[in-house]
Amino acid sequence: MLTYIKGTQSDTVVTLNESKTLTSPYFLFVFTHISLKTIITKIVNSTDDVSDYPDRCNIFQFNTITLFASAQPGQWSYEVYEQASSTNTDPTGLTLLECGKVTIKESSSITRQGYEPTTTSKGYAG
Repeated sequence: MLTYIKGTQSDTVVTLNESKTLTSPYFLFVFTHISLKTIITKIVNSTDDVSDYPDRCNIFQFNTITLFASAQPGQWSYEVYEQASSTNTDPTGLTLLECGKVTIKESSSITRQGYEPTTTSKGYAG
């Protein structure tokens, strides 16, 4: 499961190399909100992988701050496809490499305010 916090840069860690069939593909990430069906797409070049162990996992550092700036927080799904095109955002006919769940959370800079009520009690002896 991927987790992003709005307004915070996060790495995207996936496992794509074990399923890819193209030599040097572009990866199409398709993020879909579970209930609203809002779709956000991102194309990443496979050469942008910064993982030290790309056969085990792939790490991409695309700008998640701007990508999810208008995204509704909550549960999303994601799918990653391989393709030869650097511009196509339609997954129809592409090879699916990985799918999973995403949680997008609001920023953690929430200010909590409250009050502490004063309580007085009287005791009676008798």
